[in-house]
Amino acid sequence: MFAVGAGLLGHGLLPHMDREIVIARVTARAGCSYEWGVHASVYSQQVGLSPEHLRATADTDPTAGATWPPRHAALLDAVDEPHDTAHLSATAWNALRDHYEEDRLLEFLVPAGWYRTISYLANGLLLDDESWAVPFPAR
Repeated sequence: MFAVGAGLLGHGLLPHMDREIVIARVTARAGCSYEWGVHASVYSQQVGLSPEHLRATADTDPTAGATWPPRHAALLDAVDEPHDTAHLSATAWNALRDHYEEDRLLEFLVPAGWYRTISYLANGLLLDDESWAVPFPAR
């Protein structure tokens, strides 16, 4: 598992901030405070994700409480849709195509699915949040 995770974090084509937005939103939607908090602590500041935007990834509607660039708003919508339906509509694909090349579009699905799996594991194992991690925002 470590090799896949390290590969996604160190060798992907998605911009680092975009990758972290995907991970934060996926883990938030899955209710995985463990993984959300670890990434919030370790990576979000490194990639320039503001505290306001980080908190918004855990909101029911992440675009309601924070102003996102159009690229990131499309990315958040594209994370939510397969979370709810296991499908990505042509509308969501087209919104992403306005901002990303094909190779990055395909790559978006990999960390989204991977961190959904990680969330299942962390939640299933009842992992306690790390003491040093950013606390998951109260809803």
